[in-house]
Amino acid sequence: MTEQSDRPAKILFVCLANLCRSPLAEVIARTRHPGEVEAASAGISPASGPPFEEAVEVVKKFYGEDLRGHRPRHVLEYPVRDFDYIIAMDSSVFLKLSEMRDIPSDKLYGWEVDDPSGLGLSAYESAARLIERDLEAFLLQRGRDKRASRRP
Repeated sequence: MTEQSDRPAKILFVCLANLCRSPLAEVIARTRHPGEVEAASAGISPASGPPFEEAVEVVKKFYGEDLRGHRPRHVLEYPVRDFDYIIAMDSSVFLKLSEMRDIPSDKLYGWEVDDPSGLGLSAYESAARLIERDLEAFLLQRGRDKRASRRP
C-alpha cells in the first residue's frame, strides 16, 4: 500500500528490453498481490519482438497467465509521475533511469535481478522466485513505513 492512502500501490517495473524480468514482475505483482498492487512493466531500451519463450512458460506454469500478447514498451510511454514506485530490475537500469529527468528520483528503487535471457528455463524460474521475495520484502517495508508515518 502507498503512504498516501489505502488504494493499491502503483508500481512500474523496469528492465532493459521489457521481455522477461519486468513482465515477470508485473505478472507476479498482479497475481500474488491482487487489490494491493497495480503493476505495469517497461524497458529502457524495449525490444521489438515478443517475450522470450522461457518467460512465457514460467508465467503460464506458475502464475496461470499468458504472456504471449505482451508488447515491450519504453518507460516514458507511461505517465511515470502517476506511479508510486518505479523499480529498476538491476543497477545498470537504475543508473539509466536516474539519469532521465522525467523519472522522479523519490519514487525510484533498485533491485538486483540478473537477466535470465539465454540462460535456460531454470534461470527464469530463479528470477521469478527472486522477484517474488523482493516484492514481498518491498511491500512489507512500505507497510512498515506507512504505519510509522501515521504515528503521532
